[in-house]
Amino acid sequence: MSLLLAADIGGTKSVLGIFDLHDGLKSVASIQAVYASRDFAGIEEIIHSFLEESGCTPEYACLAVAGVIRHGQAKMTNLPWLISERVLAARFGFTGVWLVNDLTAVCSSLPLLRKNDFLELQPGAGGSGASMPCGVMAVIAPGTGLGEGFLLQKGEVVLAQGTEGGHGDFAPTDATQASLLDWMRRHHPWPTPVSYEMLCSGMAIPTLYAFFQASGMEETPAVSAELKQAADQTPVIINSALDDKDPCPLCRKSVETFLAILGAEAGNLALKLYSTGGLYIGGGIMPRLVGRISFAPLLAAFNNKEKMEALMATIPVRLITRKDTALLGAASYGEGMVLLLQRK
Repeated sequence: MSLLLAADIGGTKSVLGIFDLHDGLKSVASIQAVYASRDFAGIEEIIHSFLEESGCTPEYACLAVAGVIRHGQAKMTNLPWLISERVLAARFGFTGVWLVNDLTAVCSSLPLLRKNDFLELQPGAGGSGASMPCGVMAVIAPGTGLGEGFLLQKGEVVLAQGTEGGHGDFAPTDATQASLLDWMRRHHPWPTPVSYEMLCSGMAIPTLYAFFQASGMEETPAVSAELKQAADQTPVIINSALDDKDPCPLCRKSVETFLAILGAEAGNLALKLYSTGGLYIGGGIMPRLVGRISFAPLLAAFNNKEKMEALMATIPVRLITRKDTALLGAASYGEGMVLLLQRK
């Protein structure tokens, strides 16, 4: 029995799981645990705790990391962590260790997803309920930051690749967003760029709230008081926006603008990749909105691409609802690397 440690290492939380490589990744991890990333000095502490608690001794490890990976090292984008394949192999005795971008992992999971793992927002050319479409598949994932990536399949060749597209320059699509960009420029003077991640992620939602407040929208007293006490304002704003009985107008406007900006950038990504295989939305924020707010602002912005509007309507848009896609994708990527290693 060959065991693989797979992990999804994010700025907010780290999810670790043990996979039996003889299982074919048809099931979830046999053992799984979640840790608050900021409670630890580094990933080595988390892995040590997990292996000690699980009693497992995996032979291989594949870690999906929210950060840039070069030469077997990863620097976390939103944590002061440096992760090394060589150091992990030496400390834990792994035969093979692989670091992949977290969006590379999410993209790797797409072939393993089933119909009940996503919500179809736009059926595209294949029609509602169609199976996994052919062509390049694009992924955009608002979480702590904004991840982007793609999956390319041609015959038996599969290439999953995460990118740093979320750090691309923000482009407003209406007068409100133009005012938002001007406001951001005053708070982040040139030459600091204003990126999509700054306005389309978990960290962006309090920024949007602050913008609309500064623009003259009144705060709800109860929400204002709760925000002052909150260590993380994003859940407060989202929950207040989605309150069935008394939604906060300022919070609602912030979330709707977040959706419109996400839709526009999702459309940009789909156009640049010509993603006829579909645009998939990942991350931890969007599933919390399902059934509680209209996704019309997102789809309107996604399809609003001038001469390419008819093309955009043919691209399926699917919201991933499965929570462990990065973990599953890391396991899938690791399984492929183990097979290559064993063939040598």
